Amino acid sequence: MRTSFALLLILPLVAIMISGCEKEKEDPSVTLGAQANATVPGFYSVSLDKSYTMSQAADNEVAIDMFCFYEAETGNNIALASPGSGIRDIFTGDNIPDNWVTKNTTYFFQTTLTATQFEAVQDGDVLIETSFDTENARKKAKDVQVGQVWAFRTQNGTYGLILATAVTQGTDGTVTFKVRTK
Repeated sequence: MRTSFALLLILPLVAIMISGCEKEKEDPSVTLGAQANATVPGFYSVSLDKSYTMSQAADNEVAIDMFCFYEAETGNNIALASPGSGIRDIFTGDNIPDNWVTKNTTYFFQTTLTATQFEAVQDGDVLIETSFDTENARKKAKDVQVGQVWAFRTQNGTYGLILATAVTQGTDGTVTFKVRTK
């Protein structure tokens, strides 16, 4: 009797834990670190859904679609750009994107979508592509703020949406976002 009662108490907890883990798998976040962040990788491949340190990115430059950087003087603050964006004098060392042979260019456009609207979008939805404004797109997502939804198009033609969920300013700062792609 006690065993049955204990099982009845434990089973709902296990179900809640499993459903929580499943939700996390369905909607993972990406965190990228700015140029002086020594613990969080700052480079990202959309097609591989993988983050890289700068030295790893230099070894996989053909896959890199975007990186995080911080620059307060120009109002960029925490921003996203790509190796082909022409961003210079941000990174230091031998593996800097300035020295890469392959410099993919990703374009960004800040949408008017809300976080709630983003959450309703699934990978492959047409809204992902139609949210991208080619004429007003730029080579960087400047001054990224929590709650903003940015549309992007990678050099290889992948469209996506990013919802910024956390931002820490500074050269050792970070940006965390959710991604949907088409």
